[in-house]
Amino acid sequence: HMPLLWTHLIPATLEGKAAHNVQNAMFAAGMAYSMNVKLEDIRLGLRTFDSSFFQAPGRLNVFDELGFKVILDYGHNPAAVSAMCDLVDAIADGGHFGRRIGVIAAPGDRRDVDIVEIATRASKSFDVFFCKRDDRLRGRGESEVPNMLATTLREQGIDDSAIHVIP
Repeated sequence: HMPLLWTHLIPATLEGKAAHNVQNAMFAAGMAYSMNVKLEDIRLGLRTFDSSFFQAPGRLNVFDELGFKVILDYGHNPAAVSAMCDLVDAIADGGHFGRRIGVIAAPGDRRDVDIVEIATRASKSFDVFFCKRDDRLRGRGESEVPNMLATTLREQGIDDSAIHVIP
């Protein structure tokens, strides 16, 4: 057991609320240590890496300059979407937040079951949904994936007024 750094001091963990990045930091620290990197250097790396658009474009980029928070993450599989939903839930826990608006998408080469799982998980964490198609269809029809997402949201009890399909 070697104390290294409190997780809330690692910018990429958003004060420890991004549990998936806590895990990533632990893995990175373990790998670096096994490669004989000094603990001080590992600490410095963890303290200075953040999930800004400039260091990690499309990966947990947070924008909150306009009086509301936007989290941009290209979560393109059920596990990644679940991690983002867990983060949204953790950020909102105990605080007063307005609507939680989610833009959900999936690449066309994902299995139907994965697309359904993405929408099912998102249905529990957001109030308004924009179902968008990926820029590359990867074998799917123009609106096939957004329509699958919207259908699943409806099956999860989400009202049509909260679902917007963006073909």
